[in-house]
Amino acid sequence: MQKLIESAAALRSALAAKSGIYELKLRALLELADELNIAKEYTASLPPIEIGSITLVDQVVLVLLAKIVKPRKIIEIGTYKGFTTRLFIENTPEDCDVVSIDLPKGLTAHLAETDERSALSSAEQNDDYLRKRQEIDGEAYLASITEAQRKRLTLVKEDSTTIDFNEAFQSAEMIFIDGGHEHQIVQSDTENAFGIVKRGVIVWHDYNSKIHGDVTEYLAEFSKSQVVFHVANSLVAFALVNIEL
Repeated sequence: MQKLIESAAALRSALAAKSGIYELKLRALLELADELNIAKEYTASLPPIEIGSITLVDQVVLVLLAKIVKPRKIIEIGTYKGFTTRLFIENTPEDCDVVSIDLPKGLTAHLAETDERSALSSAEQNDDYLRKRQEIDGEAYLASITEAQRKRLTLVKEDSTTIDFNEAFQSAEMIFIDGGHEHQIVQSDTENAFGIVKRGVIVWHDYNSKIHGDVTEYLAEFSKSQVVFHVANSLVAFALVNIEL
């Protein structure tokens, strides 16, 4: 059974552990933000309702983690339509660069266009549906960002598992893993993330998902040697790297 974290003090104590998955109430993160005097204002659009979206709780968690860690570089694996990409750009200062990675069209052109009902039938169908929608719709949520925000953004069209993260990005303080959900892809993205984050936070999406069970299964194994937090009532799990709170 996961250990429940209900306060900022309990969160700090859990960081001293060597392993395990901790269920974290959003209240604990909000309390921590208060103690760190983090500004409460943030910018966000209403959460989209289509498949592949993030919830309002997910949004709040991502923004809180970015404000707590204060990254100089955020890497997102899985741009999709750019909703979370925009969330990061709009809630970080001008000296924070945002890199978002998604597959090039050449790797998704062979996929057939399907409906949402088919996408809910299996993890594989769901990922293929999202890959095809990204190819067709592009980064719709980034169309109206400002020119200044666009200068801080780099879109990388490449398979994340084939990228040498050290060579391509050198370092980052926040990595959001929300690309392919197959076990080997999650493992590759996680290993790449830990290879360049020396101090910061690594975040996974679709933990406890009813469709993408590989994320949950992978983190169950991974947490045997690393403390992982899952925010209750969200699909977000995260690990802090050399962060003192």
